[in-house]
Amino acid sequence: MNKVSVIIILAALTASVSSCDFFRGIAGRPGSAELQQKRERIEMMEARRDSLEKARLDSAARAEKAAADSLYALDTLSRSGLLRNATALSKAPRKNLEHRYYVVAGAFSKPENAERLALRYSAAGFESVAFRYSNSLTAVFVAPCDCIYDALEAYRKVMQLPFASKNTWVLVNE
Repeated sequence: MNKVSVIIILAALTASVSSCDFFRGIAGRPGSAELQQKRERIEMMEARRDSLEKARLDSAARAEKAAADSLYALDTLSRSGLLRNATALSKAPRKNLEHRYYVVAGAFSKPENAERLALRYSAAGFESVAFRYSNSLTAVFVAPCDCIYDALEAYRKVMQLPFASKNTWVLVNE
């Protein structure tokens, strides 16, 4: 029996010595479990890098689309004569306006008429305000926004209302 136990011990030693992890351990190299962990970490880092790159490309595509939309809106409003710069108007209230673009739905010499129209636009779901110019006119500003494309869309929606004036235009507050 002594020979059988020696043979079993030698077989077990031979099996453990013949594994790659044993020789890697002797050489001071990482074992298969450590290599698997490193492989998983590298795959996670690559997936994160790919995700960040995709997000960057998506952001760049959105920025390009926004720029194209803005140029389209600016060109559309300019060609139709519906875009007017506040600096071109002699007594425009540039300093008192918070947003860059406003749809101007009308201007009245009687403030109560402007208030009435502003209430109609508010009832239709638009943000609107009657704003008194220094030249005694009260204008109705509708759908304030800071993006030219949003201003074009607001203009189009305003013009679909049955009470919208054909003299509606967009004010650029610069």
